[in-house]
Amino acid sequence: MNLQLLVNLFFTFAKIALFNFGGGFVMISLIGREIIESVWLTQGEFNNIIAVSQMTPGAVAINTATYVGYKISGFYGAIVATLAIPIPSFLIVIFISPILVKYKEHPLNKMIFYGIRAVVVGLIINAAIIVANTPFYAKNSFQIIKFFNLRLPSFLNSLNMGSIAIFLTSLFLLLKFKLNPILVIMISAVLGIIIFNLNV
Repeated sequence: MNLQLLVNLFFTFAKIALFNFGGGFVMISLIGREIIESVWLTQGEFNNIIAVSQMTPGAVAINTATYVGYKISGFYGAIVATLAIPIPSFLIVIFISPILVKYKEHPLNKMIFYGIRAVVVGLIINAAIIVANTPFYAKNSFQIIKFFNLRLPSFLNSLNMGSIAIFLTSLFLLLKFKLNPILVIMISAVLGIIIFNLNV
């Protein structure tokens, strides 16, 4: 058990939780930046953890923290990272909420939250870009240049057509037929297996 690593893990997730305005999806952007810059996980590993945390019961922030902590430092890492998420919120509720309630109509308070709401949208979009980058630009499956030998800009040639096809199919099933998301996840998993086997 690496005590220094556990301490760093705790303070990293506590810092993320302290500035987590907007819920778990905003936290994805913050967690991704912190752990990838710390060289704890690769972008691909982080995306896999997000996928698992989305499928398991519970809040996405807690699930993501638990899996990241476990991946980095095993059982104790999972405990430390999980506990680091609610502690800042608990302290804010205890010590700061009474002040916010008392001055909720103050112009300065309203201006602060006006700015925070805008940045939350940006963080959610950033999280979507982070998550989409790795599967949409994977290097080993159905790239345009590999199958059609087209001379397009490099960012188009490296597009992963298999992932894009699964994404568009899932979106179509959700929007057009209103399928249960659980069923869509299962269909996507089957499509992933088929595409991977075709590419091998």
